[in-house]
Amino acid sequence: MTRHYLAAAVAVGVASTVCLVVQAILLGVVVQRAFLGHRPVGRLVPLLAGLAGAFLTRAVLSWLGELAAHRTSASVTSALRRQLLTRAVALGPSWLAGERTGELTSVATQGVEALDVYFARYLPTAVVAAIAPPIVLAWVLWSDWRSFLILAVTVSVIPLFMVLLGLEARRRAERQWDRLSGLAAAFYDLLQGLPTLRAFGRAHAGRRTLEKAAEDFRVTTMSTLRIAFLSSLALEVLAAVGTALVALFLGLRLLDGTLHLAVALAVLVLAPEVYLPLRRAASEFHASTAGQAAAERILEVLDEPGPVSAVQTDGGTSAAVPTATSTAAAASGAGSGAGGKPDLAALARSTIRLSDLEVRYAARGIPVLDGLNLEVAFGEHVAVTGESGSGKSTLLAVLLGLVAPAGGKLTVGGVELGDLPLRDWRQQIAWVPQRPYLVRGTIADNLRLGDARASEKTLARAVEQSGLSGALERLPHGLESPVGEGGLTLSAGERQRIAIARAMLRDAPVVLLDEPTAHLDTGRELSLAETLGPWLESRTVLVAAHRLGLVGRVDRALALVGGRLVGVDEAGVAVPEAIGARP
Repeated sequence: MTRHYLAAAVAVGVASTVCLVVQAILLGVVVQRAFLGHRPVGRLVPLLAGLAGAFLTRAVLSWLGELAAHRTSASVTSALRRQLLTRAVALGPSWLAGERTGELTSVATQGVEALDVYFARYLPTAVVAAIAPPIVLAWVLWSDWRSFLILAVTVSVIPLFMVLLGLEARRRAERQWDRLSGLAAAFYDLLQGLPTLRAFGRAHAGRRTLEKAAEDFRVTTMSTLRIAFLSSLALEVLAAVGTALVALFLGLRLLDGTLHLAVALAVLVLAPEVYLPLRRAASEFHASTAGQAAAERILEVLDEPGPVSAVQTDGGTSAAVPTATSTAAAASGAGSGAGGKPDLAALARSTIRLSDLEVRYAARGIPVLDGLNLEVAFGEHVAVTGESGSGKSTLLAVLLGLVAPAGGKLTVGGVELGDLPLRDWRQQIAWVPQRPYLVRGTIADNLRLGDARASEKTLARAVEQSGLSGALERLPHGLESPVGEGGLTLSAGERQRIAIARAMLRDAPVVLLDEPTAHLDTGRELSLAETLGPWLESRTVLVAAHRLGLVGRVDRALALVGGRLVGVDEAGVAVPEAIGARP
């Protein structure tokens, strides 16, 4: 559909150029017959009607061109924004954690909007600029070859100016976009951290950082505008000189009587129109450079490899169709659902197996997980400890499908995770991240993200089991107490308890806990470990924590050392025997 709109915009531009040539010819003939031929107005009616028709046709074509251009822009920008947001969601928290939120927000809003000029203005204008001048020049060559030579020589210089100035404008526009992205990121970081900065008396330092970013953006913007104005001036001067030369030689030949007035008027009317499409294209190019710079960043996000490529579909939805092998394995291991697809609820209640798993990050020279092997039966509780950065959160991210392993396999009930619909698999998991995120609304709104249909009774039970009831008693409105974006109005411990209560509402057979008691004191940690016991029964539980004493009773305790799992003794000390290490 977008190609059709773009083709329509170009076709309208070409048709408008043809109408312009007809209009110039008719105008020259009317003037010559009226003033030199002394024809009465009545005999010029057909020509005047044709001239009026040409004017009217050009007006209609102009309106249609604007309509097609804006339809093209609306179609492309809406689809691009949808793909960008869908891709960011598909890449997941692991990817988002390494990106600047302010920059991504700027790309999704201002960046996509900046492409409006590129698709609605520059692209159709650039194509018309490559077609329209040759059409006009062809008629001028047929009518007056001397004027054609002047126009052809001057017009041929314009692309050279456009290339030289365009390259510099593009370079400065990319720098301008980088400054804008930095400014957006600095502003967002300052806004998010303002309460902390004010608490430590560092708000002025944050303001100075923002002022410096704003000043860098201002300087870069003015530098970009300077190039744009210089380019416009050069093209205007060149067009003026070319038109003036054509007018001069036309006048001299009219005085000599070697040229008809009708031809001279038509050529004179068309001379500026030879330069006009090129001038418009240059002008729109400068206006669209910000969009082109943003497009590069947008394409980087869209080309970012996803965590599990087998489940990515058009539109970003996770609806992969299992292979025949995986379907058969699912049928034999845990049963199949309708249509021969694996029954995810049954698979989630079977064995989870990681074989020779390897995960690498580009920023690290060594693998985060290297030859990791782990088998967790349904209902088993496993604790994984290790130092910060040892790969505990990465292991949970692999199970969630947020990080794609570089090697090895992850199977659920004998079916590889890559052959499962990722969205449906995540429905079988209750996940408590190390840094839970809360949306703006009420506490009840954030809890219902776990289950939108949860009843008041179910909410109350989750609040009680998670230990959140004590915090609610201190809040004036209880569950209806307002929560700021990111949970700014709550303490770290309260946010963590809300995340745990939210996970309880999912009633999922697999539970992943990433430092669930990181923001609680020792007494509350032990209390929470006891209250979580009933909820964790009959579920597969994998807990990542620094200390074993804070995760309650587990069936097995393992430690991540050098990217591999090793056993842990009763004192919580890693023993040298590796768990399924790569030979």
